[in-house]
Amino acid sequence: MSPSKRSQTARVALYTRQPFIAAGVAAVLQDRPDLSLACCEDGIPGMLDYLRSEQPDILLLHLISGIALSDLREIRRVAERCPLVLWGDQVGDEFAFQAMQLGVRSLLPAHVSVEEMLTALRNVHLGMICFERDFVERVLSRRPVALTSRQGQIVSLVAQGLKNREIAVSMGITEGTVKLYMYKLFKKLGTNSRLDLALYARNNLFGGQSCMEERGESRVERLRILAPRNAAEMMVH
Repeated sequence: MSPSKRSQTARVALYTRQPFIAAGVAAVLQDRPDLSLACCEDGIPGMLDYLRSEQPDILLLHLISGIALSDLREIRRVAERCPLVLWGDQVGDEFAFQAMQLGVRSLLPAHVSVEEMLTALRNVHLGMICFERDFVERVLSRRPVALTSRQGQIVSLVAQGLKNREIAVSMGITEGTVKLYMYKLFKKLGTNSRLDLALYARNNLFGGQSCMEERGESRVERLRILAPRNAAEMMVH
């Protein structure tokens, strides 16, 4: 392949935990003259290690494998200029808004056809932004909550069923500081329960499989863990 032709080939890095998806994408891109699969990683740490040493032209993130906003922020920190493409349906408006702010160039539905995906990847490589118009209008018309990274971390830990004391240990702060963060979060999000915070995290801070689902807990078990017995427990534990 000549140098000029090689420079026109977009190298795609894929993140997915589904071997069948990885094999399918590899097969689709195998004989494309303008697209190639540079790597496939099944974990965020592995993808970050790859991005520290290589800079692909496009990073395709399979949302069914589970992506958190904190993951996107870390990816963006490591690969500032790499266009990001999300692929999947389980995306809340807040997650979508924050993802767009972080420079995600396209959100492809889970049922996207092969040709539609190839077209989107080519357009993103050319510098275009590819979102459905209705999706953009819906996301941009809402009032963003815009949690800070610390607030998002606390909400994520609440969603995993951690109590205030455990959150304090995990984050290296005092339990009193956690309670203050919780008070501000309840006020900002217009809620008053840990269960509501957990549901907010599930719908808005994670794309695809949530951290709770990765732990293999049933819905009943999650509700039992997250639902406070009373208002005092909500603030104390």
